[in-house]
Amino acid sequence: MADLQIINAVIDLGTNTCNLLIATTSGDGTFSVLHEERIAVKMGRGGIHKEKLLPEAMERGLTALSLHEVNIRKFGASRVRLIGTSAIRGATNREDFIDRVRSRFGWEMEVIDGNREAEYIFRGTVNSLPPLNEKYLVLDIGGGSNEFILAERERILWKKSFNIGIARVLELFPMSDPPSQPEIALVEKWFHSHLAPLREICSLHQPQVLVGCSGAFDTLMDILEAREPDATFRKSSVFPLNEFYRIHQALITVNRESRSLIAGVDKNRVEMIIIATIFINFILRELNIRELIHTHFSLKEGVMFEMAGGAS
Repeated sequence: MADLQIINAVIDLGTNTCNLLIATTSGDGTFSVLHEERIAVKMGRGGIHKEKLLPEAMERGLTALSLHEVNIRKFGASRVRLIGTSAIRGATNREDFIDRVRSRFGWEMEVIDGNREAEYIFRGTVNSLPPLNEKYLVLDIGGGSNEFILAERERILWKKSFNIGIARVLELFPMSDPPSQPEIALVEKWFHSHLAPLREICSLHQPQVLVGCSGAFDTLMDILEAREPDATFRKSSVFPLNEFYRIHQALITVNRESRSLIAGVDKNRVEMIIIATIFINFILRELNIRELIHTHFSLKEGVMFEMAGGAS
């Protein structure tokens, strides 16, 4: 007898976006995607450095959840898991927002710490990758925090969440349009000041491969595929480094209006993609990375694998 198919939903309420994944699971550790959607919420705007969720940010979050609820009902999901990350876990008034979500939707929000976030990211990532026979570094770039996971095959060797996400950088370092080289150097110096633990562990293990998860990496892959429509980069997961450097230069040397016209650029990431590509370029250089791999899977897929009965 075939396993009973159950429809589950995962909502990843992050600092910049509210992501929905609806999938069928059968208890065998796998799932089949029915629907995905991403809504810009900017939960951290204006308050992330004050450790507060501003009223307008809460409203944006509730609006996004309302839109996701429509699809959750449409597909008949029997279980919903709502995960809150950096902007919410760092907010002193998060209980106000959690109460409003509970009252309006009947959902209990799981506010997870950085370590748990990294674990879910890795669980989602490792199940989407081609076999890797060497040590590799997983990177998820978020609005409030960036997660790094050093791994070997299917085993985590080290993980850490750093509060140096894109929304934080945008508020701390207002940039020209396009950014100047001194402004980029200042941001890189700030990144360097926060990443001593990463440099130390990578000096010990020497990973040569960087796996970029979802978010900004999806946008970069969209740009690449728009440039090379006949290529199969996404299918192979490989993101050629020379192509990344070309795209990086194209993004940081034009203004916002021109950037928004680049084929493949997510209109909700026109501002954030600048900081993201500066950060990726910095990491590639700082850690002497020789190969870049892309995966669409990340936190929400890791949670869905757990709901599907996948091994931890």
